[in-house]
Amino acid sequence: MKIPSISEISAKAQNAIIRFPLTLLWAVGGSTFFIKIMEDSSYNYFKEHNDELLTLIVGLSWLIGIQFFIEQCKNPKKWQWLKLIVLGLLGLFYWYMPAVQYYGDSPIYIFRFFLYLIAGHLFVLFAPFILKWEKNAYWNYLKNTSIAILRSLFYSGILYLGLILALAAIDALFEIHIQSRRYGQLFIFCLGTVNTWIYVSDFPKDIFKETTIYFEKTLEVLVKFILIPLVILYILILYAYSGKIIIEWELPKGWVSYLVIALSLLGYIIQIIINPVQKELKSWTINKFYPWFYILLIPLNILLFIAILRRVSDYGVTENRYFVLAIALWNLGIILYLLFSSKKALKVIPISLFIIAILSSVGVWSAFNISKTSQVKQFDTLFTTIKSNDNIATSDELDRLQEIMDYLEDRKEVSSLNSSTQLDLENFRDSVTDNTYETGWLNTTKIWDSIAFIVDTTSIPEDEYDSYYSLYSSNTRNTYTSINGFDSFTYINFYMNSEERIEMDSHYLARYPSNQSLRIYSTKNDTLALEIPLTEKLIELSKYGNNLDRAPTTELTLEITSTTLTCKLIFSELSFRKTKEGIELQNMSAFLLLKQN
Repeated sequence: MKIPSISEISAKAQNAIIRFPLTLLWAVGGSTFFIKIMEDSSYNYFKEHNDELLTLIVGLSWLIGIQFFIEQCKNPKKWQWLKLIVLGLLGLFYWYMPAVQYYGDSPIYIFRFFLYLIAGHLFVLFAPFILKWEKNAYWNYLKNTSIAILRSLFYSGILYLGLILALAAIDALFEIHIQSRRYGQLFIFCLGTVNTWIYVSDFPKDIFKETTIYFEKTLEVLVKFILIPLVILYILILYAYSGKIIIEWELPKGWVSYLVIALSLLGYIIQIIINPVQKELKSWTINKFYPWFYILLIPLNILLFIAILRRVSDYGVTENRYFVLAIALWNLGIILYLLFSSKKALKVIPISLFIIAILSSVGVWSAFNISKTSQVKQFDTLFTTIKSNDNIATSDELDRLQEIMDYLEDRKEVSSLNSSTQLDLENFRDSVTDNTYETGWLNTTKIWDSIAFIVDTTSIPEDEYDSYYSLYSSNTRNTYTSINGFDSFTYINFYMNSEERIEMDSHYLARYPSNQSLRIYSTKNDTLALEIPLTEKLIELSKYGNNLDRAPTTELTLEITSTTLTCKLIFSELSFRKTKEGIELQNMSAFLLLKQN
């Protein structure tokens, strides 16, 4: 990598200002905004300005790409209005991007951010070639883009390292305290301003005049001895796995989808690198990479489709499965294009991915709309099945309903299930609000009680009994406040194996971890008035599986009577383990009501 002189750096920096004024203004302004937020905030830099920051990040690649496109037009000055279109679209993105500052806000907005961020970077990879095509010029363009990115990261990284070491030296030698945020602000300056400035100043303008291919030996070594061997290794692993599932006659695991996609993308990168010189190089593996790699990919894509379609059939569409399926279809299309097209224009790869990213972000065909519709349909089908079975649900069925409800709740779409449940599910939301945060969650225990669903305890696998059991009933504290028929009321808490003592009016409560029991003594003479054994009750509750929220409310109550006292214990929060030695109570919160007999 050639080290430029000071005069060369200065000249390139001035040319970059003239060539990319809007881009550099965006980068400098965005970096300044980031730095100011970090200066003003001592808790959460992105808490109140998430939408502005995400817009600034997305906009940079789009502004670079549109400048690359305009420069290749016959009369660039007449196309400057396209920058206003890009700014307008970024304004729309900002307008529809709410500040994600509270727990539980919909992940759709972050999904959309990453889609537009990826689309912007893909746009840079083909922007100058939208209206024209020249094979060698495109290869040189991608090569120069890669070199410019690496060089800008290298230079800005060296600058950042030098600056933070200087600050650390000042802190250590002169005992001048340097606030930790200064290191973060320097990082933003180097990445947002310096890195962008070096990148755009280092990029050639006359792209279509660079048609001579200079294929360095280092690239040949990289492809021949590193990338292609990795591809061969992945192919062998996947074909061995294909043989395994054929012999054992089982469906492929969902994880194989990601490996096939990763293999395909690695192959496309190799194809782009070797494309202009594949037949000229004296290397059998490089010469034969096309078409054999794509032919070998076809059976693996069948494996990919089987894996993802199985997951979709069993659990419906989610955003992740939508994108895997979309990439699977795209992958098949690219394979067929490269095998049978006479032109084989490699710009088709980033352009097609760009179209997928944009189309999947909005509209009735978007990942979010299709996923929501699919999950609601899955819920309706399973809900109807349970209702037709006298409201008796297996453990797996209830878990599946819970998963769908949580999925839609995360996306603020749980009201889509109102027509199925015949309930206004928003009325079952428990929330906590203070001056800063507002959090909320669905109380599914109340929902199942309202629908009168009953868990078939025989459907719970035995291996679930040897694990962790927990109850979190968020609204119980407000539900059980009446003490009608009792003389006293106490809210008790016990944690781990503590032997705590809780004082009451005329009695005190002690816990005995050795036999998992509670004992109530009279404060007058320390005599035992009543003992509450917990082991049998906890074993009974374990029949409802690990999530005790599915247990009916009536099962969360334990009533004991002695000659002198009647006690009613209502569990609010609970966690315990079942081991070979017996019950191991972790923590318990409950309402304790007492009455003198």
